[in-house]
Amino acid sequence: MKGGTRREMLRSLLAVPWVGAGVEGKEGAAEGKAELRFGVIADVHQDVMPDGVERVGAFVRAMEEAGVDFVVQLGDFCVPHERNRGFMEVWNGFKGKRYGVLGNHDMDGGYTREQAAAFFGMPERRYGFEAGKWRGIVLDGNEPGGKARGYARYVSEGQLKWLEEQLAADGRPAFVFIHQPVDGENDGCVENGAAVRAVLEKAQRERPGVVAAVISGHRHLDYAREIGGVRYLEINSASYWWLNAKAAARETFSAEVHRRHPSLKSVAAYRDPLWAVVTVTEGGSELLVTGRSSEWVGPDPWERGETVRWPREELHPGIGDRRFELRGKG
Repeated sequence: MKGGTRREMLRSLLAVPWVGAGVEGKEGAAEGKAELRFGVIADVHQDVMPDGVERVGAFVRAMEEAGVDFVVQLGDFCVPHERNRGFMEVWNGFKGKRYGVLGNHDMDGGYTREQAAAFFGMPERRYGFEAGKWRGIVLDGNEPGGKARGYARYVSEGQLKWLEEQLAADGRPAFVFIHQPVDGENDGCVENGAAVRAVLEKAQRERPGVVAAVISGHRHLDYAREIGGVRYLEINSASYWWLNAKAAARETFSAEVHRRHPSLKSVAAYRDPLWAVVTVTEGGSELLVTGRSSEWVGPDPWERGETVRWPREELHPGIGDRRFELRGKG
């Protein structure tokens, strides 16, 4: 089915307005000349959403228009099944460099981390990449060894040693990408987040500014915080908030869409896809995050009966704009 025909079908099924790549967003609004600019998208959940192809397609087109140096998907992208080849073709249609991160749901159905990494075109489960005066470091937060039930969220001693070596490799500052956040130990964070932070903080003390930021997804929240001189950015899902309270589940799409996608009843979807553009200004003095805003499809989670401790400024259909100083931070 051709892209336009598929989009028209989904518009009819979803019965909600669609904001495509042709609508001008804020991604071109970063102030000053960029020394580095990249796009980041998290938690698309192609295997849950009926319009994952359209969401990723809008991101790809917007990033090409913004002229970013590279793009990163932060995991929970899709399982490595043949049905998702078309989804990956849209992602791979980005004409620049593309980097992937493993999310816990990318191995749903019994797939291995190696299978998912290969499907995404990742060189390894963890790896580094070059970005001019900057570097990228991708971590795998799905390693065995922790005590948490359910999905693994752990970083092994071997990977911690590798991270330490990567940060000490040269003097260039690095952006660290990982699916599960490491700014805590609970609520979905990496189980041994303190051990990861210790490596990052040690490197930051010894070489101030070597860790530009740690960027994660997973929790479908929007926030930024600093711990021990290291900045942590949580990138909201491109698609939805998962409803934890069973009583909050309800059908907000058409009956046909819910028949084809039964998990949608547990989703408070975002009407438009979310993503962010991260810009380092010329000279490396500032870090700018330019996000997007949307609205809920149907009632918001609290109206549905959701009971969570997250405040509305963190649990909302948007990614906030942020500005941070970079040079000498630490």
